[in-house]
Amino acid sequence: MRTLKNQYLIRIYLPKSSTGYREKNGEVRWVREVFQKLPKDSGTSGQFQGFVHDITERKKAEDTLRKIEEARIKEIHHRIKNNLQVISSLLSLEAERFSDRKMFEAFRESQNRVASMALIHEELYKGDDIDTLDFAAYLRKLTADLLNSYLVGNDNISLKLDLEQVNFGMDTAIPLGIIVNELVSNSLKHAFPEGEGGEIRISLSRAAKPASKTGHSVEGMGCERGFDYTLMVADNGRGIPETVDFKTVDSLGLQLVNILVEQIDGCIELKRDQGTKFVVGINVAESADV
Repeated sequence: MRTLKNQYLIRIYLPKSSTGYREKNGEVRWVREVFQKLPKDSGTSGQFQGFVHDITERKKAEDTLRKIEEARIKEIHHRIKNNLQVISSLLSLEAERFSDRKMFEAFRESQNRVASMALIHEELYKGDDIDTLDFAAYLRKLTADLLNSYLVGNDNISLKLDLEQVNFGMDTAIPLGIIVNELVSNSLKHAFPEGEGGEIRISLSRAAKPASKTGHSVEGMGCERGFDYTLMVADNGRGIPETVDFKTVDSLGLQLVNILVEQIDGCIELKRDQGTKFVVGINVAESADV
């Protein structure tokens, strides 16, 4: 910000720019500067000519409109979050009507999926950015809610998070949130025999090499290289048998994971080493990463 002593005294020459000045009374004025270099045959070679136009009122109007639009979008997120929470509550009430364990689990899984989406809209409503989400902060809340949902009275399973701060747009955040919801839920339900303990690990980090931007892993590198980011969800439980192909297994949760990975143009692979380890490669638009 520069102090404006004289409205017509300009010290910096730019082809075209908008600049803020602070007057002696503290008021900020915005001006549009337009300058051009005088031609050599004008007799004043090396000098500039141009004009300065006061655009303070237009700038104020633009700022007002921007704030109104941000408030409108935040209100939309708030309403979507409230509606999703109502749906989640209805699913919870409906689940209590069933004595059949499988039916109860199906409703609870649907409730958690809806809750994972509601949490994204809640974070966007509360945050400073209306377009992108701090995905690491979101994962901390999502996984804490999942542990509370599945591990009532059981403190033997621990959660270890290693999350790099990353901002994702909604087109990436929502499907990726559901993917994490499904993988962590599977670990909590199936990885550890009744009453036994263990550990679930989740990491999110930038890829070691620049993405190929093709939507596929670099040959021979798998999902941990050749993408913008790598997400890992692992546990040290009983593991998935070698005879089971997670991409064709008759499981709604894993079918949903594969569909959503394809939707975000990503990559997923399963490693069966001392438990279960899913690695997801993620590509994001340049504007989504802040």
